[in-house]
Amino acid sequence: MRDKNGKRDVRPDSMGAVLWNGAFLRLWLIQATTQILQNMINFALLLRVRGVVEVHDLPHANTAISLVILAFSLPAVLFGPVAGVIADRVNKRNLMAVLNAARAVAVFLFLVIRPGWDVETILAAYYIVTFLFGIAGQFFAPVLGATIPLVAKRQQLMSANALFNLTSTAAQLIGFAAAGPILIRVLGVDRLFAVTVVAYLISVALVFTLPKTPVPVRAINEIELRPMQRLWSDMKEGLVFILQDPALMRAIGYLTLASTTFLMIATLGPDFVSSVIGLPKEDIGFIVAPAGAGILAGVLIVPRIVRRIGRDWLIDISLTIAGLMLALMALTRGVLNGVVPGNASLWTVVGFTASFAGILGLCNAFILVPSQTMLQERSHEGVRARVYATFFTVSNTVAFVPIFFAAAAADIFGVINVLIVMAFFVGGLGFFGLLHSRRAERNKWERVRTRHRQGPDAIPRRFEGSGKPTKS
Repeated sequence: MRDKNGKRDVRPDSMGAVLWNGAFLRLWLIQATTQILQNMINFALLLRVRGVVEVHDLPHANTAISLVILAFSLPAVLFGPVAGVIADRVNKRNLMAVLNAARAVAVFLFLVIRPGWDVETILAAYYIVTFLFGIAGQFFAPVLGATIPLVAKRQQLMSANALFNLTSTAAQLIGFAAAGPILIRVLGVDRLFAVTVVAYLISVALVFTLPKTPVPVRAINEIELRPMQRLWSDMKEGLVFILQDPALMRAIGYLTLASTTFLMIATLGPDFVSSVIGLPKEDIGFIVAPAGAGILAGVLIVPRIVRRIGRDWLIDISLTIAGLMLALMALTRGVLNGVVPGNASLWTVVGFTASFAGILGLCNAFILVPSQTMLQERSHEGVRARVYATFFTVSNTVAFVPIFFAAAAADIFGVINVLIVMAFFVGGLGFFGLLHSRRAERNKWERVRTRHRQGPDAIPRRFEGSGKPTKS
């Protein structure tokens, strides 16, 4: 569409309008840069630890590698509430700068670790530095999320969050699957670490171009508290704020469920690809790539769909379809072999499974973006970072289940059975949500109104029909 002057008419809540906001554009560049760097570091660490294990011919290689994931994820559980309190109580711009500088120092420490050290010392050093790197990342996530509403207008939050989710997914694909492997092949791991240090320092400079962020004023009775008492009081205040808002708790639950489901697929992916589909484990990209493409497509179109059907309906519908897609992925091989004479070909199974994975990624975006917008809209500026920190704490705590127990459950019960149980849980949650929404909508229009101007259902029955009064 174009205006009367012939210029393109951009909706004020579109992604294009959001990117015309200079402050938001700089914040988005900071997010994209730091998340790509983080995913490249994660990839490099997995390769480095695997290399140490292979060089020294250590047993329990999978355990040694999984400890890297634990070292990076554990800070979210241990420091999540504290990170939210600090992010709410200090200048957000200064805190982002300090945390990027801290991550630059942590990556530099990876360069200090030398292959000539004792193998136990090498692994312990990598785990410790990874843990420190994860702490800085955990503090950075809530302050970044809490800054979005400070630089974007309220009507632009849906598009802003869609863009941030799009960037998060793209950063994972670029950092972990493209830039990381390519740069390591060209530069090597150590030089990649050196480039990352410089990039984090550039991000520090970019942070200082953001507008100043306000610091909430403390009440007099808060100033008189001791530091630990004040910290506990702030943590309790954030938790009480969440518990008193059912919509906010629901948003956190949706976000946690969506991220955990996707992580479950990633964890079971290699076994599923080899034992069910029949491809080598290295070809997990045939499932991950369509799912990632579905997320990318979903975050681009979710603002338009939300305007048509509403956030709650979209989330419940997406959960229901996501459960169906999980079940279809698990049963594809068996169903096709029963339908196609002489069993289905390998690439027929791959094609159907990839299609279901793409729809699953689309549903994932339809859950993530509206839920994150709900989280921001329902959070007061003074506690928003604590709300984000609580979400990251809950999400990463729940994520330990697929990381450590999904593979074991698949070994005992089979990967197909685990996926079907997950499908029933996710799809059932969405189905009951749809029933509840439909019942609530029907009750809203059927209940008797007693006051004037409370909607179409306030019209007395004696005025129905011909439009003339009738006897009651």
